[in-house]
Amino acid sequence: MSAHTSLTEIKSWVNADSKRGEFIRFAMVGGLCTCIQYGVYVVFVNAVKVPAVVSTMISYGISFIVNFILSSIFTFKSKANTRKGLGFVLSHVINMGMQTGLVAIFKGLVGNTLALLPAMAICVPLNYLMVRYAFKGKFFNKSNS
Repeated sequence: MSAHTSLTEIKSWVNADSKRGEFIRFAMVGGLCTCIQYGVYVVFVNAVKVPAVVSTMISYGISFIVNFILSSIFTFKSKANTRKGLGFVLSHVINMGMQTGLVAIFKGLVGNTLALLPAMAICVPLNYLMVRYAFKGKFFNKSNS
């Protein structure tokens, strides 16, 4: 298989309207948003000297905005409606609470700079399930919004 064929195949996977394509897009968006969140977190903790838990909330908020836009347009290729927006917000409020609580626990185990990483390792898969439900679940796809 040539490099060109491999690249073409990967592009077709990313663009596919299948669960595999959706998962690949989710991973791409999640990876980008994770980098954004962690980068902002490290800057706030180390350069701005904001406490770890507050830095988690700030970095989460910034990555949340990027995540919503990319999840709507790119990951789930889904027309936004009020229910989906509320489902997305609810899933992320739950996720933010879990992350913040876990950072409070992990900062004592691995330090402020690394505390967000194990929290994310736990929360990201759970968040995928919640966000997917918000965009694909029957409740959120009713057309009265």
